[in-house]
Amino acid sequence: MIFSLSEIRRIFPIAKRRIGATIVSWIQHIFSSEKLVKDVFGTNSDKRVLLCHLPEAFAGGALPKHHSNLTECYTVAKCFARLGYSVDCTSRAKSDIDYSCYSVIFGINGNAFFNSFTASRETNPLRIFYSVGAHTCYNYKVTTERNCDFYKRHERWLLGSNRYMPGDARNYYEARFADAVICLGDTNVVQQFIEDDPSPNHYRQLSSFYFPVAQPDKNKDFSKCRKNILWFGSMGFIHKGLDIAIDYALAHPDYTLHICGSSNEPEFWSYYRPKIKGSNNIIVHGFVDIESREFVSLLDECAVLMNPSISEGGAVSVLNVLGNGALLPVYSRGTGLNLEKTGVEVPIVTYDSFDAAMLSVDSMTAEEMAERAWATHKFVRDNYTLELYEERMFRHIKEIIDNSDKR
Repeated sequence: MIFSLSEIRRIFPIAKRRIGATIVSWIQHIFSSEKLVKDVFGTNSDKRVLLCHLPEAFAGGALPKHHSNLTECYTVAKCFARLGYSVDCTSRAKSDIDYSCYSVIFGINGNAFFNSFTASRETNPLRIFYSVGAHTCYNYKVTTERNCDFYKRHERWLLGSNRYMPGDARNYYEARFADAVICLGDTNVVQQFIEDDPSPNHYRQLSSFYFPVAQPDKNKDFSKCRKNILWFGSMGFIHKGLDIAIDYALAHPDYTLHICGSSNEPEFWSYYRPKIKGSNNIIVHGFVDIESREFVSLLDECAVLMNPSISEGGAVSVLNVLGNGALLPVYSRGTGLNLEKTGVEVPIVTYDSFDAAMLSVDSMTAEEMAERAWATHKFVRDNYTLELYEERMFRHIKEIIDNSDKR
């Protein structure tokens, strides 16, 4: 295969970033493999917290922006350091951690946090569970409904393109048994937990954040780009509603759909590639780095962001698009986001619901689309920053510790 000079210019910086990211990921994997990283900031305090998360966040250097989890881990550690704690961090799966030296254990679902409940009867530290997604029972419910909805429309199962909770019910128990739970997402996500465990004081809501990497084109012409839709997401294409976006574009050839996401779901693509072959209005970009020129170009080229996700704890992919570009979101509340009245919120995730929502978008003037897109951009920039995330996380942790009888 021979590439043109323009194609080489486009591919080279992407390939360079991916090779660099692969090397960094390998180093981080070596660094984090079964390690317990002690006193990550050199605080040297008698007060100690075990952070059961991602030790590679402390490997040094700039944290990558392809996922928010490393930044979240680093930020949580900063919050505890501000409270005078020495922070140890581990993702260790083995059960040989000495929990007796910690007054607080903070973590997401995983062996290191789960094992703390049974590791020692002599110690009873304050346990704070950080839930980064929907409630387990809710997730299984909507996942089942989404799989069935796809089957009814296509008469086949694509179960591998949904997203499931871990292989056991650990995170369900962790949420119920922990002393406090911080839920990433909007009030709807917190309500999922409260309905299962009616103890509202047990749970605290925390909004997600976006990475500011670009400024949108102030002269963006919505009359020219109003028929361009962006789908920007990660693995679990049916969970994220990519099938709905593709089906919509197939049924409405006057719209152009730009798909940005990994191509590592062969079963999904073996079904959809023959369908979209020859469709000039469906463009598959693959993974797109948010720090790339391609990402900025897509934000300027598209007027609508479509995200039919069924359950998340504050979709960072959505926030990254809306915080860096001016697009009108047509989204589900399953994203764990509340964009108030600026976006087009779809109550249930079905093809018919999003088809109806797009009909309302189609009836808008270019001026109305622009007004709502810019209002959404401002709302995200004002309410979903990393600085706000850190301050809210700090207040939650401080309040939980101050109110605990385990101090």
